[in-house]
Amino acid sequence: MDRFYISSKEGVSGICKYSNDFYELVLKEKRYTFLESSSVAVNPLEQLNPEDRVHIEIGLFQKNEIDILFTLLKNNFKNVSITVHDPPLVKYPFYEFGNSFINKISKFYDRYFPASASAKSKLKKVKAIYCLSQKGLRGLQQRYGLDNVTLLPHIINSKEIEVPEITGSDFVYFGFIGRNKGIEYALKLHQTVTKVNPGSRFYVVGTALGKEIKYYDYLKKTYNENVEYLGYVPTDKLAEVFSKATFAPLFFNDYKFYHPFSGSILFSLLKGKIVLTNSANTSTEIIRNGSNGFCLTGDLKKDTSTVLTLVNNKNLLKDIQSNIPEYLMNNFSAEKVKLSFEN
Repeated sequence: MDRFYISSKEGVSGICKYSNDFYELVLKEKRYTFLESSSVAVNPLEQLNPEDRVHIEIGLFQKNEIDILFTLLKNNFKNVSITVHDPPLVKYPFYEFGNSFINKISKFYDRYFPASASAKSKLKKVKAIYCLSQKGLRGLQQRYGLDNVTLLPHIINSKEIEVPEITGSDFVYFGFIGRNKGIEYALKLHQTVTKVNPGSRFYVVGTALGKEIKYYDYLKKTYNENVEYLGYVPTDKLAEVFSKATFAPLFFNDYKFYHPFSGSILFSLLKGKIVLTNSANTSTEIIRNGSNGFCLTGDLKKDTSTVLTLVNNKNLLKDIQSNIPEYLMNNFSAEKVKLSFEN
């Protein structure tokens, strides 16, 4: 029996970064061979055997990985495990149709009705389903009635943990640009902060896809005072950008139908930033208010007052920042992940 890990290290998504760390820090020593999903998707049955142990990273936009998973299940592979990055949706829509109108109906049913018995039976064939958050885990269990779901902590590379100096009142946003990301509220918050601290700058790192491109253009036209829109920044250049800021404002709107773990929040903590977020999605599973970051209220006046108080309390910020490395190691280290995977 051979062991294979199927994902992609090529691309700018958080799953690509996660896959590289998970493979290098956990799966290599477990004798897994990495297979790039784009090459496997051509014909999975030529490269894999039913007795092989196979682990696959599954996200809503990882079409190759999703196709591979259901090909293996259809062909009675018994040792397949997956990590679901956008729980409880393993595939969306679960049943796809060539007709766009029927496909919309399929999406409607996926959103508002319990999963079908057929979908449940397929996912029960998966040997183990891992989820990166408690909220996502509960969603998977409730939607599909599964008993093969396990919490798998997100992973960090401990060598990437930084504790830089507090530099002032500058902000840095990191992640995809979209309405659900709450970036506009972050920009509004920055605008009000600059009325008291005119030198405060905001660095926006990230790109927009599809219909969100127009939204990104709107943001750039509307919020441009002391704001630098940097687009995609290569990994080797991110440290330079993050070193300029103290705060990472990462607000979200609640996703109604799925609950992804925020890799952006975790990455910002790795860089030693003081994360400002809100109680949405899985953010409160990462940020403990007043301990390793802050959950703000969504009231612009109150949140501005909070940020200005923090700007003037360097000792508190340094205390928060000093808590972050231990918090990361206790919750997201490779050693922590190894205790959950395949045990």
